[in-house]
Amino acid sequence: MTQQVWQVERFSTDVTSQIQSMNYSTGRRTQFDSWSAGSLVFTIRNNNGQANGYDLNDKIILTATGTSFYQWFYVQEVLYNDLGGQGKGSTATIVCTDLVGRSGRLQVFEQDIPVDQTIKQLADAFDSLFPTGTGFTYIGGGDSIAAAQDDYSGTVLNRLNLNMVTEQGWLGCTDERIYLYNRSEVYNFTSGITYARTASGSFQFGYLDIKRIALGPDYLNTCTVTPPVAPAQNAQNSTGVGFYDTYGTEFATVDDTGSQALSFAQWQVLTRSDPNELSFQISISDTANNLTEFFESVWANEPVVTVSYQNPGSPTNLTSSQITQGFTMTITPARTDIQIFTSPNYSAYSTFFTLDSGVNGVLNTSELGW
Repeated sequence: MTQQVWQVERFSTDVTSQIQSMNYSTGRRTQFDSWSAGSLVFTIRNNNGQANGYDLNDKIILTATGTSFYQWFYVQEVLYNDLGGQGKGSTATIVCTDLVGRSGRLQVFEQDIPVDQTIKQLADAFDSLFPTGTGFTYIGGGDSIAAAQDDYSGTVLNRLNLNMVTEQGWLGCTDERIYLYNRSEVYNFTSGITYARTASGSFQFGYLDIKRIALGPDYLNTCTVTPPVAPAQNAQNSTGVGFYDTYGTEFATVDDTGSQALSFAQWQVLTRSDPNELSFQISISDTANNLTEFFESVWANEPVVTVSYQNPGSPTNLTSSQITQGFTMTITPARTDIQIFTSPNYSAYSTFFTLDSGVNGVLNTSELGW
């Protein structure tokens, strides 16, 4: 198979020849996790002080050669591994963070945030804080409304997670932007890539390893949502409680009304009512695949994938529609190994009903009234 070739630049200077190995991460493992910093960590030769050229927040550009994919990172730390003598075998590890990580260092104090759509609110409030040419790009302003806050003090990343939990959208970090998708846009995602037992063509990747994960990770039968403007709201799937006892979770959101928070809770227990729903951890490599279309899909923010698998003892191929939540890479001169984390595709439920809504109607005893 075609070995994936990489290029690493510090600003506009190619430093690929210095690098011995790299590790990459982006996104999250499950839909219950917060969106957290992605990273690029690479080890370079430092026998002649090569690491001295790296400084805090230097821009590092990672490019998958032969594809559209590239991503900006920022140096956060240099770890020196100094050997004795003249240090001819010395190395240094350069620790970089992505734009999501940078947002964890962007802090505001007592900033007024007006009520708005969840995703649009983020861009309007914080986009100007990011390095020049970077920031948020949003696709759909948000299907939920985020409450105002007169004196927000904290990081952009903290507020980002509050708004994204409220919206239940999707986030992608690639090139020089953070891409935010609302629920309606998630519904429009289509599957372009398949992970299967063997590679076939450009869009079907053969996996080296696959883990099917059932039961607890995606299941809920009770959910409590705490908005800033109303008492906590709770929804329960009584049938599920009867079968499995209480199995719930709690969310802090920025829902603008109690009814919107209640709809959120109801949506959670509706979509996560089957403990047999699957998530996957999938490993692929350029030793068995041409990864070009994988990186084209990452660059284009196309997270919906199809996973083909067989149950032990059965020759039947089964398929599952999944949403990619994140992935990691281990990169050496010999190969690129990727581990992908997916969760069930709940896009069919992406628009949840909101009580007393000017858009969706007002609950009026036995019928909807306007």
